[in-house]
Amino acid sequence: MCAIAGCGDPNMPPVGEVHGQVTLNGEPVADCQVEFVPLAGGRSSSAMTDNNGQYVLKYKGNAEGALLGKHRVRLVTARGATRDDHGRVTKPGIKEKLPKEYNEETTQEVEVTDGDNPIDFTIVTK
Repeated sequence: MCAIAGCGDPNMPPVGEVHGQVTLNGEPVADCQVEFVPLAGGRSSSAMTDNNGQYVLKYKGNAEGALLGKHRVRLVTARGATRDDHGRVTKPGIKEKLPKEYNEETTQEVEVTDGDNPIDFTIVTK
């Protein structure tokens, strides 16, 4: 309940709790950045999936959830390479696992309502 009410923050707008799972061809997608961007404007919410593909959106600080209303959703698994101070690659990058209609050219839209919003993303590729 603290997340919904904003823990007494008078500047906290109404948010709905959002959680779910991201799967690709029946398998959970770990380390996927999940971002909900409100179509009406305002602060985005985001999360990172765990090893089971589960996520819980964070709105601001420790406050969980997302603004009420329609959102465009981006799911990103790609990561750039990590380099040291000398420009040497210390960790190679990771190519995007998900189709572009879930990230760079997202077509995913969902509506967040007051209360609990379980929203799963079940992605199947050919």
